[in-house]
Amino acid sequence: MSYLNLASLRLSTESEGPGKRLALWVQGCERRCPGCCNPNMQEIRKNIIVDTKDLIELIQCSMSKNVIEGVSFIGGEPMLQAEGLSEIAIWAHSVGLTVLVFTGYTYEELVSMSNHSVDTLLKDTDLLVDGAFIQEEYDTERDWVGSKNQKVHFLSNAYNPGIEYEKHERKMEVLVSEKDILVNGWPY
Repeated sequence: MSYLNLASLRLSTESEGPGKRLALWVQGCERRCPGCCNPNMQEIRKNIIVDTKDLIELIQCSMSKNVIEGVSFIGGEPMLQAEGLSEIAIWAHSVGLTVLVFTGYTYEELVSMSNHSVDTLLKDTDLLVDGAFIQEEYDTERDWVGSKNQKVHFLSNAYNPGIEYEKHERKMEVLVSEKDILVNGWPY
């Protein structure tokens, strides 16, 4: 098993992809897109270090309690932690969950890297939303895609093309605890 450096986690969300999902935000991104909705997750620094085995146990709990259909990997930049995320993706597929990855890299850039961990993660990804976020091209038509330049790649048959237009709405979720108020989704 590997370790991941996380920025945040939601056990159940409906604003980070189709259906109910567990969302993992990883810490660190070299892309630094202007207007990024997660600027605090860009710095490459130690944040919340978690064993993938422990994350898998959390996902199992969320499957039972929240009846999630998949996991979403967001950032920061998930491809910087592809080794650990690929372990989770392989396991997720083995239990019938889908995998959605948001990345600032294009699919073509990822393939040309010839990186074993990235290739393994792509192999076990159902939906890939790729490309840098461009603030001037903010996308208001697709449900969970940031900017119009970003593409949705259907890397398996788990979802049909067009699902990203299904709800025609932007969702924002607020989680209030004793310590924090956490917001995810698109507050625009």
